[in-house]
Amino acid sequence: MNSNDIEMVSVTKTFGSNLVVNNIDLAIPTGEFVSILGPSGCGKTTTLNMIAGFAQPSSGEIRIRGKSQRGVPPEKRGIGMVFQNYALFPHMTIAENVGFGLKMKKRPAGETRDAVQNALRRVHLDGFENRYPKELSGGQQQRTALARAIAPEPSLLLLDEPLSNLDLKLREAMRVELKDIQEQLAMTFVYVTHDQDEAMAMSDRIVVMQDGVIAQTGRPAEIYEHPRSSFVADFIGKSNLLPISDIRQIENDWFVSLGTKGLTLSVFIPDGMSGHDARYCCIRPEAVRLAVTDEGIPPLPNRLEGTLSRIVNLGAYFDCFITLKDGTVLKSLVRSTRLPGLAVNQAVFLSIDPDAVQLLSR
Repeated sequence: MNSNDIEMVSVTKTFGSNLVVNNIDLAIPTGEFVSILGPSGCGKTTTLNMIAGFAQPSSGEIRIRGKSQRGVPPEKRGIGMVFQNYALFPHMTIAENVGFGLKMKKRPAGETRDAVQNALRRVHLDGFENRYPKELSGGQQQRTALARAIAPEPSLLLLDEPLSNLDLKLREAMRVELKDIQEQLAMTFVYVTHDQDEAMAMSDRIVVMQDGVIAQTGRPAEIYEHPRSSFVADFIGKSNLLPISDIRQIENDWFVSLGTKGLTLSVFIPDGMSGHDARYCCIRPEAVRLAVTDEGIPPLPNRLEGTLSRIVNLGAYFDCFITLKDGTVLKSLVRSTRLPGLAVNQAVFLSIDPDAVQLLSR
């Protein structure tokens, strides 16, 4: 039995002279929540449309549950789809909307009724059968669209930015609900989004796309902690992304020089790796420890001094911008209860563990 619900092999898509998806290979394991993440125009929605059958690859092959989908229309692929705008029929009740696809497939009335009730129960909308879409909140409409997609019991579900029209609080609540539903159904979800927070919160695996290619695939923690490129480091989470002007080894220790003004940091390079091809370094803001006296930081090699040039209050945290003596600006994420009295123009001290300096070759 194939352990992947979806396989894309050397898939390319062009529209005229415009290369939108460029020779990608992707395997999506059965039962996982996989997000395809990237900025606008990176090819993620086109990739989803090719899986669904709404667009055909210019070259390459797509397999669903091990079978080639060449020439297979969308309705024959056994896939559920949830769109950004939900596409609910305003003149139909919620039950009629959820059962519409089953009715089009000419399922028996009793079977359709049972499937609709089961789908509504799974999305916590039982009792809403006789309402109309205009009588529901945005979150309830989103769950109605989800119920309609899962009512025929597809083996996998494709979701195209379904939360983008909701307000922040509702989006955050729906992330939890979507993940819970996916786990209850043990169904493969392929979720397209440009929102890194959504992808990090829900996904078992993230596929980061850039300019029509896959920049990196991995578990959320892996992509965050070990980005493979400056694009991924910058796109996923917050980062201090700095160009490297020089890297050198002194005995068993490695040091990088940043920019043109001589800022030097000690870095850790695992055995078997070389730092000589590094072009950038990435330091996550939470790894930049900030203190108001030099006694408040541990005795690490990378001890720096600077001036607090900006503070962004995020509630539980402060997003601090520190200008070092050479003009380099570093960001530090500080719990607000730890240093409640921080002020702009204050002299501060920083430390960075060498392990926290990620070297990137591109």
